[in-house]
Amino acid sequence: MIERFERLIFEKERKKMNTKAIIIALTVLISFSDAQTASVQIIHNSPYPVVDVYVDGTEALGDVPYRATTGLIDLPISTTVGIAPANDAIIASFPFSLESGGHYVVTASGIVGDTDHPFDLVASALDTAAVDENHFALKVYHGVTDAPAVDIYANGSLLVDSLDYGDYAGYLQVPVGDYTIDVAAHGSTTPVASFSAPLTGLGGGAGVVFASGFLAPTATDSAFTLILTTPSGYDVELPAATTALATDSDLEISPMAYELNQNYPNPFNPTTTIGFQISSPGNVDIKIFDINGRLVKAFNQTGLNRGNHSVIWNGKNQAGQHVAGGLYLYSLSTGNTSSAIRKMTLVK
Repeated sequence: MIERFERLIFEKERKKMNTKAIIIALTVLISFSDAQTASVQIIHNSPYPVVDVYVDGTEALGDVPYRATTGLIDLPISTTVGIAPANDAIIASFPFSLESGGHYVVTASGIVGDTDHPFDLVASALDTAAVDENHFALKVYHGVTDAPAVDIYANGSLLVDSLDYGDYAGYLQVPVGDYTIDVAAHGSTTPVASFSAPLTGLGGGAGVVFASGFLAPTATDSAFTLILTTPSGYDVELPAATTALATDSDLEISPMAYELNQNYPNPFNPTTTIGFQISSPGNVDIKIFDINGRLVKAFNQTGLNRGNHSVIWNGKNQAGQHVAGGLYLYSLSTGNTSSAIRKMTLVK
């Protein structure tokens, strides 16, 4: 099983794009060669079967099937991604403001025409490597519309707590090895599904596991599964396994203490959202500074649960006064730990 899995990861040929898609992709990439770009991996996890992907009105990828993933694609830092049924008109467009030189994963989820779970593109920062050769950097995405918040276990130990539909968790620095992954409704230890994830041989790498399909599929729906994809575009569906929840485990997972996202939109006026993620409950400070390092605004978030959070800045300082347009810096801190500083631009 392990050898078969590794062969699928490392030796499996990437899904071949047809001639139309190759020509389109090359044309778009050439047109971006002189622009500031970010690297983006796209995951098509919406049950809408086959789509075309547009970038700023130009078709970039054609005939993309359900559950397909791309490698890293360079896109302009300020761009609009449109989605269309194959060979048809665009049905949804999503503006993105990305950080120059950044790496992102963008997952298409939801169902076209479903008011409870509408079609959406969800972006998150992407890592391309683990902290060292003894770990695998893992991010998890919940993309199953008819599933509740879930807990995810690895070899019987809690890996991800209360992951809601449409949310990412991680990156988690997972020791390389062979795992049984159990997925259960939040608060339950009865798995709805179990999967085998042999990570031996993946040391130093990174990837996204996304939950796909339906817990209660109709005759024409795809059943619930987990799919692992890497930044190179390789992907593999994790095989079913016997639950490990009845066993004890000393698994030591080293999640990142925090993740600070690029604000969105950026540039902005009048408001922007700063998203962040914490791996354990606690207090968080989001601080905004001007280009000279002077504190402009502080958000003191207390009693937060583990997971994804955000604050909205309205372009005002601590005194409630509007600030001038220009470049601003922001950071996240949890106790004695501070994140890297990110930049954003307020336009007037």
